Amino acid sequence: GGYLQVDGRFYPSGHDALHNDTFLLRRVRPTFSGTVFNQYDYKVMLDFGSGKSLLPGENSLVQDAYLNARFLPELQLQFGKFKEPVSLERLQSGANLLFAERSYPTQLAPNRDVGVQLQGDLFHQTTSYAVGVFNGVRDGGSADQEVVDDEKDVAARLFVHPFRHTSLTPLQQLGLGIAGTYGQQEGALGSFVTSGQQVWYRYLTGTGAANSPLVVADGVHWRVVPQGYYYWGPFGLYGEYAVSSLEVSRRENGLAPATLTPTHAAWTVGASVLLTGEKNSFNRITPSRPFDPGVGWGAWELKGRIGQLDVDDDVFPRFANPSVSATAALTWGVGLTWHLNRNLKMYLDYENTTFDGGSGDRLAEDGEQLILGRIQICF
Repeated sequence: GGYLQVDGRFYPSGHDALHNDTFLLRRVRPTFSGTVFNQYDYKVMLDFGSGKSLLPGENSLVQDAYLNARFLPELQLQFGKFKEPVSLERLQSGANLLFAERSYPTQLAPNRDVGVQLQGDLFHQTTSYAVGVFNGVRDGGSADQEVVDDEKDVAARLFVHPFRHTSLTPLQQLGLGIAGTYGQQEGALGSFVTSGQQVWYRYLTGTGAANSPLVVADGVHWRVVPQGYYYWGPFGLYGEYAVSSLEVSRRENGLAPATLTPTHAAWTVGASVLLTGEKNSFNRITPSRPFDPGVGWGAWELKGRIGQLDVDDDVFPRFANPSVSATAALTWGVGLTWHLNRNLKMYLDYENTTFDGGSGDRLAEDGEQLILGRIQICF
């Protein structure tokens, strides 16, 4: 199997070195999966999309490579490289996203990492759990090898469908959960980006020499992510809130290191309705009448989303430069998705981002307006 996404990004707000209208291969992901000896599931997923590369400790060409041993529905052991069980939207397949790009809480949660995880479904599949030990990655990051320290992260998630097997039909697809991580992190820090993939916040990234301070992770890192979704007929709603707290250190030759423990927070709410009446879902949408001129026109999905990422104000100005970084970004968007059939769909999204703080011209004045189109085939 696998999927291919061909995107077009266009910036009505203007063009500069950071905002170029472009077509790109967002994801090119062949997938190899199967089951051996009845209970051992394996998956290997590669990605040859734009910007993928080989870096020390981070092979972004290999997205997933794991084995899951299904001893019992309630007790399964998974090991290899896969998504840490934290963010709801991050755990959703990239082929099933509501908008073309994920929202801000995923930037505070871990992405893919190498580790070992226990997971399972309890109480007639009304409750799922996962708890694992991983190398540990920075916010929004992925890795396949620990190259900085010996510490490990613990990640856990509990998700329930309290009304799944009741007679309350409107509530059967209500899901609620909470997840989090705890560990130690050292080394390089990540940045935060808009839906147009433009960086709007980063820590100081000097060399660590005199007058060139460098900020790195240097201590306890914990995250908490409450989350949930609701589906009823053609209507769908989801939301999550993420908090990430990490001790960081400012290093500059000749000066004693300065430390800070900033806490960043992000939230999002998204909703959609299938105008053609199909059943909405967290997973793939199946049109009742696949596109075939004169027979059917597929499924049409109207959608909207709003979200914000708020950076801890204490990072300015000693740990982040306000001339190139903002204190918060708020993004709202609307869009239309055409599901031609179960395997082929097209996105048309508009997203508007405004920033708080930051003295750079684009951050302080223009924000970002983005029109994003996508053609996707999944098989």
